[in-house]
Formats: sequence, C-alpha cells, structure tokens
Amino acid sequence: MDVKKLTISIILATFFYISIAAYTVNASLHNKGYLSNDSIFNMFRHTEYIQNELIIKLSPKLSHKEKAKFLNLYNLVKIKSLGKDFYVISLRKNTDITELASKLSKNGLVERVEPNYLIKKGYTPKDPFYKNQWFHKMINTEKAWDTTKGSNHVVVAVIDGGVHINHPDLRGKMYNPYDVVDGDTTFYPDDHATHVSGIIAASFNDVGVSGIAPHVRIMPINVFSGASTTAEEVSTAIIYAADKGADVINLSLGSYYYSYVIENAINYARSKGLIVVAAAGNDNISRKTYPAGYKGVFGISATNSLDKPAYFSNYGSYVDFTAPGEDIYSTFAYGRYGYMSGTSMAAPVVTGTIALMLSKNPFLSESEVNRILKKSTVDLNQAGWDESTGFGRIDVSKALVNTPLALSNITLSSNTFVMNGSNTVSAAFKTYSGTMITIFVKDKTGKIIRTISKNKKSSGSQMKEIWNGKNDSGVYVSNGTYKIVVKAEKGTNKLTRESTITVTNEVKPSIILEKTVTYFSPKVSTGFLVKFSLNKYQKVSAKVYNKKGTVVQTILNHKGYSGGSHSLSWNGKDSKGKLVTDGDYRIKLDIIDSSNQKGDSKKIMVKVDSKAPQIKSFAPSPTVLKLGKTAGVKAKISTAETALFTIYIVNSNNQKVRYLTKNKSLEKGIHSLSWDGRFDNKNKVNQGKYKFIFEGKDLAGNKSTVTSSWFSVEK
Repeated sequence: MDVKKLTISIILATFFYISIAAYTVNASLHNKGYLSNDSIFNMFRHTEYIQNELIIKLSPKLSHKEKAKFLNLYNLVKIKSLGKDFYVISLRKNTDITELASKLSKNGLVERVEPNYLIKKGYTPKDPFYKNQWFHKMINTEKAWDTTKGSNHVVVAVIDGGVHINHPDLRGKMYNPYDVVDGDTTFYPDDHATHVSGIIAASFNDVGVSGIAPHVRIMPINVFSGASTTAEEVSTAIIYAADKGADVINLSLGSYYYSYVIENAINYARSKGLIVVAAAGNDNISRKTYPAGYKGVFGISATNSLDKPAYFSNYGSYVDFTAPGEDIYSTFAYGRYGYMSGTSMAAPVVTGTIALMLSKNPFLSESEVNRILKKSTVDLNQAGWDESTGFGRIDVSKALVNTPLALSNITLSSNTFVMNGSNTVSAAFKTYSGTMITIFVKDKTGKIIRTISKNKKSSGSQMKEIWNGKNDSGVYVSNGTYKIVVKAEKGTNKLTRESTITVTNEVKPSIILEKTVTYFSPKVSTGFLVKFSLNKYQKVSAKVYNKKGTVVQTILNHKGYSGGSHSLSWNGKDSKGKLVTDGDYRIKLDIIDSSNQKGDSKKIMVKVDSKAPQIKSFAPSPTVLKLGKTAGVKAKISTAETALFTIYIVNSNNQKVRYLTKNKSLEKGIHSLSWDGRFDNKNKVNQGKYKFIFEGKDLAGNKSTVTSSWFSVEK
C-alpha cells in the first residue's frame, strides 16, 4: 500500500497521534454536503493518509444497482463496506485524490468524503525495574477496593495495539479478542496496549502489579500494523466493541484530524450505552485532539506524582478530567513490567474508575457517570473546570461513594417463616431509579415456584413486597429452605440479589371440592371423577357411605397428595365388586398433613341413577299446518325429572329440517313449544308429513327418545 510520507515530530509521551503541524479542519466542513476546493485541499494538506483510498458515506436511499453505477462512473477499483453506509473506495493508479474527492463531494449521492487517515503511536518507556505504583494512593484506589474490586460482567474494550493476553497479570480475563488488521482473533503482543490493559485490570494474584479494576474483563482489539492505523480500522474496532458486549471503550490513541467515520462509529457505540474514554494528547498544546474531542467522549489529560499537570499533557476545551499519567508502572508484553508516561496512561486510569462504577451500578448512563465524576474529582487549579485538568483529578474512592447502589441487599422481616395461613413475610430492598423490578421465590433446586411481582418500575425509593407462602398455583409450599430473589433490569443490564428463608408450614390442611353433588349411571359410564384441591401436602382418605351410614367402599386410605388440584374415581361398585343399587350415597374425604394435623372433612353427594328419564309426548295441535295462514303447530311433552332436551322436526324421509332446542334443561313437569313451518334460514318447508323428536338426557347421562304423532304441512 503506497503511503504519503511526511516529516513527523515524535511525541515524547505514549500517545497516538498524527503530525502536530496538520491543519485542523473547520467545523463547518463536518456537515454532510458540498465542500469547497479549498476545504478539500486542506483535508489533504500536511496529513498522512492511505494514498489510493478514500472513505465516503453514500445516501442510505441508494439501491445496490445505483451503487454499482456509481462505482463505474468514477472508475473505482473496489469498494469495501464499513457498515452504516460508509465505504472505503480504492482508486486507480495515478488518480488525483484531491480532484476526485472534490468531484465526489459535489455528487448529491455522497453525504461525506474524507481521506483514510493514518494514525500513529509513540511511547517512551523508562526504568523497567522501578515498581512503585504511586498513583494508587493518590487517587485512593485502595479505599475504593473496600467497596468493589470490579465485576467480570463489566467488559472494557482496549482499542490499541496487541495486548499480551497470556501475561501473568492479565491471563484469563480476555473477552472476544479481535485483530481488525487481519480480521482474526490473534495478534502480536504490544507493550503499549499491554501497559494500558494492566492499568485497567491487572489481577490481584500476588504477582506483578494491580489494576484499578482487577476483576473486570478486557476486550483487546488490535488496530495497529507497526506504528500506524487508519480511520477505517479504528471505526471498525469501535463498532466491533459496541456489537460484541463491551461496556467501556479505552482509546489511548489520537489524531489532530477530525474523522467523520470515527465520530459516526463513536455515536453508534454511545447509542448502545457504551462509555468512551480517550487520551487528550502529549504536545503541551491546546489544539483539539480526536477522538478525545468528539462530543460525548471523556477527554483525559495527565498529571504527575506531585499532583500537577504533566509537562507534556495537552490542554483545552475538550479536556474533561485529568488523572495520573507520568511514570506509570504497569504490565509490558511477554510477562514484563515497566514505566510509561503520557495521556495514554491517564486515560485507562479513568477507564478503570468507570469500570468500578459500573461494577457497583451497571445501570449508570453516560450522563450519570459524567455527573458523578464531576462531583468526585479533586480540584488542582481553580475551582470548577479549567483547560488543563478539566473538572479535576480523578478520585476513585469518591467516585464509588457517589455512585448510587444499583440494588441493595434484601432485608426480610424474618429469616424464618412459620406459616399459619394468615401471616406473611416481607422483603424490603432499594434499587436504582428507572430499573424494572421482578421479585420471585426459588426452591432448593433453583426452580422458580412463585413470581411475587413482575416488571415493576422503581422510583429509587425503598420497595417492599409481601409473600404469603404460596406458590404460583395458590398452594402453600412445603417445609424447607427457599430463596427470595430480586432482579433489577435496565436496558440489557441485569442485577440480582437473593436472601435465604427457612419455611415451616403450620397451615391447617384444607380441601375444596369442585362439586358437592354429582349424578352417576353405571349404564352410561364405568366410573366418575371427584375433583378436589389441597392447600398443602396431605394424606387423603375417601370412603363411600350408603344412606344408612354404612361404608360400602373404601376408595383411598391415607394416600399422599401434594398441594394443588387432584381427582379420585369411583366405579359405582361396593367392596365386593358389585354395582350398588340406585339411590343416594356420600363420599367422605378426610385429610391429615405430615404433622398429623387434621383438616375439616368434606362430603360429596352421589346420586346413582341407572334408569332412563320418563318422557311422554302429546299430539301436535293443529294436525294440519297451513303455511301463511296458521301461526304454527304446538307440541307438548312431560318429563318425570329434570333433564337436558334436544328437540327437532323431521320430515317423512326422517330428515332433520329444524332444531328447536339443543341441550336445554327442562325441569320435571309439562312443557310446550311450537314450530312455524320454516327451516333455520326462515324459508318455508315443502308440503308433507312432519313430526317432533324429543331426546332427553338426565343428569346421570341416561337417555330417552320419544316422538310426536305425524302432522301435515300444506300451502
């Protein structure tokens, strides 16, 4: 790849940069649309970029066919998508890049055009044998560790060179590593990236050094090939971090050139809730540096061991905070350790601080983190903001003290719950405002047996929920150990707390019958079910008594049932296996729990009836129905007991022409009904002979059918 070469003054501190002599593009050029020839010229003046490449943003409204025509129009070699309608385009040899950029900027299909900038790195390691991490005491990290040492649920993306992932102080904490340059997951270890990662997350393992947040994970993303990277590679890395689960991005790299594609990638990451931290630069000048200068990015300057601004540190309107960055001792590649200086070292101090804050409260937004940090810094110059130190020097302990708790521990009204059927246990807790709260109970196997409340929005004040000891089926749970769990959610972040409670069930056993009266015909079915529900585990006995009070059958004898719905069956036979005679019987259910506590007995009346219902029909009146002249023909039936009736009309061919009732309950007595000589669709039937059919079914299921005498229908 042919790269335009310029003379670059080497920055003394470890910071990634492009030459300080570069022209800073006017802010008005950052808007999409037409750029003047002077603007185009200045974009390429005193800069380093890939000689035969441009980055463009096409209108999202373009079809694939229109994009293909676009490439042919400008005689381009190839196009590589960066996502979000950004593309890297390769130019043919000897193409005038500024002339082409000018033409593209005037094309209404192009929203943005810029060089694929080269971004370099440079650092100056010092005495590798001096192992004093002086900055921890200055920023009160030790005190902060009393609150949290970080959470492995928090992931920090280090977009840099290659991190030595098997370094003794970093081994086992890598998450979704990626090499943007080669498109794979392996890369060569790099001192600078390894040093940055160690500042953030070096482990507590009695070896080497300690990171700010030793329990968090690192997502190492290599963007460098040698000493440089490009806007394409940095933006790709940022989008990768956002899509692969990072919470914070550390960018100890930079350029004095504004890049629309990098800013767009940062905005994408921020829209997904990521917090972005970047080094401010090391030239002791106020010129704005990117990405630290982009909106929403925390720009970090550096201080020394005297708590003064470091001699090399940049300053200006884009500096938000400052942190120790001179003579910082941390991890080097290949298991080594050493010193480095620069805002590249100050940025991960702030990144590590934010990682601890998110470990305590994963629900914090970018603006909330910003507010807490402003409240927690130490003023080194004038009160409030200044261009050298921003809002002040980071104090990790203060930042954690000022970070509100995401979810407190659960306070139970009692850790032992002796249930009696009328008492409850309460669970009190406090959670961060705006989170969605779900509280549930788990048994000793981890199964959720009761959801007390679901997706209740927290106002930030203390909440209290009540549990009456029942599961989701409304049954009191058995003796044992349970866990009351509170889950807080906001966006993709989740946090849970749980508290153990021992339950003793002293609720009086009870049984509820679905029916207290039922009918049964041995001629219709071989048995029937008695459905019941229990409020807890019980042993059930069930016996059948005749009307004299004599036991004729024992159905159950102390059979154990869990709480909930159940059923038992009786086949209508006595203890000798013979069908009982028709009449009234009672099934009595007795209950006793595992503590030998008896509950109230329940009885169900069983009416055994094997006889079909007695139905009698009467002659229809009149015997001739004249359509249009007679209102209708009436029929009467009598039934000796309450039964369900289906009544319909048939013609002389025994075809059903009209249903008058279906499964209608008619009580004992005489009932009448009429027919108007029409079908269901209201059309008149043909002339001929017709009759009523009466089908009756009693409550035990016995059936009888009778018919009326014939009658005539005439027109």
